[in-house]
Amino acid sequence: MPQSFKQFSSSNKRTVWLYVVVAFVCLIAVWRVSEAYRQQQLTSLKRNSEIQLNQLANVLESAIAKYQHMPILLAANDRVRRALYRGIPTDINLLNRELAQINHITESSDIYIMNVDGLTVAASNYEEEATFVGRNFSFRPYFQEAIQGKEGRYYALGTTSNRRGYFFSYPVYFNQNIVGVAVVKVDLRQFEKRFDTQSYEFLLLDPDNVVFSSSNSDWLYKVMGELSHEELTRIADSRRYKDRMIETLPIINSEPFNQGVSIVELLQETKRESGRESFERRSYLKMSQPIQLFGFKVVLLKPLQLLNDEIALWRAIFAGGVIISALLAGLALLRKRMLQERSDAIEMARHNQAYIREVIQNTQAGLVTLDDHFCIESFNPAVEQLVGKLLSGVINKPLETLFHCSPSYLHFWSQMTDKKDNEIDAGGRFITLEGELVANVSYAIPVEMTLCELQLPNRRGYLVTFHDMTERKRYEKEITAARQALEERVRERTGELEEANGLLRQEVMEHKETQEELIQTAKMAVLGQLSAGLNHELNQPLTAIRAFADNSLKFLQRDRIDQVELNLQQISQLGHHMGDIIARFKVFARKGDVASRPISVQSAQDGALRIMSSRMREGQIALSGLEQCPHMVMGDMVFLEQVIVNILANSVDAIVDAKSTIRSINISAYSIEGDQVQIAIHDTGPGFSETDFSRLFEPFFTTKSLGVGLGLGLSISQRIIESMGGEISAHNHPQGGAEFYVTLPAFVEHKWVGVNDVAG
Repeated sequence: MPQSFKQFSSSNKRTVWLYVVVAFVCLIAVWRVSEAYRQQQLTSLKRNSEIQLNQLANVLESAIAKYQHMPILLAANDRVRRALYRGIPTDINLLNRELAQINHITESSDIYIMNVDGLTVAASNYEEEATFVGRNFSFRPYFQEAIQGKEGRYYALGTTSNRRGYFFSYPVYFNQNIVGVAVVKVDLRQFEKRFDTQSYEFLLLDPDNVVFSSSNSDWLYKVMGELSHEELTRIADSRRYKDRMIETLPIINSEPFNQGVSIVELLQETKRESGRESFERRSYLKMSQPIQLFGFKVVLLKPLQLLNDEIALWRAIFAGGVIISALLAGLALLRKRMLQERSDAIEMARHNQAYIREVIQNTQAGLVTLDDHFCIESFNPAVEQLVGKLLSGVINKPLETLFHCSPSYLHFWSQMTDKKDNEIDAGGRFITLEGELVANVSYAIPVEMTLCELQLPNRRGYLVTFHDMTERKRYEKEITAARQALEERVRERTGELEEANGLLRQEVMEHKETQEELIQTAKMAVLGQLSAGLNHELNQPLTAIRAFADNSLKFLQRDRIDQVELNLQQISQLGHHMGDIIARFKVFARKGDVASRPISVQSAQDGALRIMSSRMREGQIALSGLEQCPHMVMGDMVFLEQVIVNILANSVDAIVDAKSTIRSINISAYSIEGDQVQIAIHDTGPGFSETDFSRLFEPFFTTKSLGVGLGLGLSISQRIIESMGGEISAHNHPQGGAEFYVTLPAFVEHKWVGVNDVAG
């Protein structure tokens, strides 16, 4: 980018920011000035409204106060007294007409006379349909105050006329006794009509801040502020406003302006021309003044709509001027920038053309341009460098005179050159082929050709790029030769590995046979150690069999057949017993592979104890531990019995050799974490030394006397337990002796689906 364009762009940015800052400052100034003007107008409006508020309060107070003495005058009227005292219809009729005439002259709402029970006996509206005559108003406070001899005042919504009014009452005396009450009701609607054309709204609030009178009928019976539940209940019980619902004035915002003056915003309902109702927000200047004579408060609301519209219009005009000025300045800046950019674009185009020419002339790739018939239009020097000769004679000749496509790409080349309108669709808008640049009859340069379509303004053209592939072809040949050599070495190595695997499998089989022979040797060693006990186990029943047989011969000679039968039964039982003993040792002595299945720990222990019972009795060793063990493990019953026999045999030898005073072996089993069962065998022998633990499970290692044992029992036991997926360990018990742990996978029924048989 030229330096002058950078300077111009930087200058434009500074100018834009300057305009933005100036516009922002102008808008803030407009806002501040308009706020000051608004405060000034509000202060002036407040002064004018104070005068109007005083006039309004005086008019309301004087308009109501002028009726306060009328009940006193009526109470002093003789016609009123006679009508109440005597109750003659003629007197009452004359009184009705007189009250109607007085009401017409004074322009009050209603005048009526009640007896001491609160029943209206005469009224100015006696001829109207909703006349008070005959109605009882004893519940009204103004009656209750007057009947007690006081001057009564009250304001309420009439229960009969349904019109708002202020009531004045006074007791009527006859012979110093109260015989009735005179009441004058002042209708406030006549005062409200006087202010219909005023430029403000007013509210007359009762002591509970409920709107009792207003220039806007929609605000009647609404409270300014909030009333508690007790206050609402009290107003409802008094029936002051009949059954009207007391709601809150819709004041949505209020902010103080001056002492006792605030600006409020109300939500008012309006009707559109279509008849649909809608709501709009209206702002007022709120001022209030109490009317001490009646305990009321008058509130004046001066509309601020015209003032707000004026200020908004003034702000809009000034802001519009600022925006228009900013737009004009922006347009001028934009035009200046467009002219500068046009000049820079022309300069950039010249620069780019020179740059492109230099790139084309100095690029290492060969570039050739073709017309729409694939004839050569131009080429760069790199093409002549590739072929090593001048190519001025190839202009306007087909590309085939310079480039020969490889046989494997001839199909794509023919499709490209024969296609109607010479459009390229193989691979999108470009195609890549391999071939040769022809230097002379005997020499060609291997190249990669990429042909790309050019969308020129008035015609179609093509750009061809040639890349020298001499080095790449050489690398491909070297890689192919290396790959072939590697494949040959892999085949040779594979043969060697297969031969080595065969030897390894043979060694594994031999190792497995050796291991099975060692296990069988260990079994035979245990059986050899148990041979003395086996002789004792078999000699006893054989001696008994001979005795029973001899006795049977003698009993047979004496014809004692019953005794012979008993002896034969004893001989049969002893034969079964000897068969069980021999069967146990036959099962223990057999060969076999480890077959994992669910087996009972209790059954494995019982089988091992049957084999070791004679040696334990011979060594006077007590056994304690498993009784009705419920645990099941995955393993082989015969091999687990062999492991327990090996451990028990070592424990018995250790106890006997050490000549221990306490001779006992304890077997226990319990579940541990990870779905496993651990079998613990604890003896009261001397235990192991620290050096023994490191070699305890080594083959041919033994702590017994010379010539006793082969030292294979624990080594073979470790291999058996590991083949069943468990582990075996040993340590010295804290209370003395050695303790072995055999840990095996527990049988979990849902994890071993299909296993129904349980060994033992």
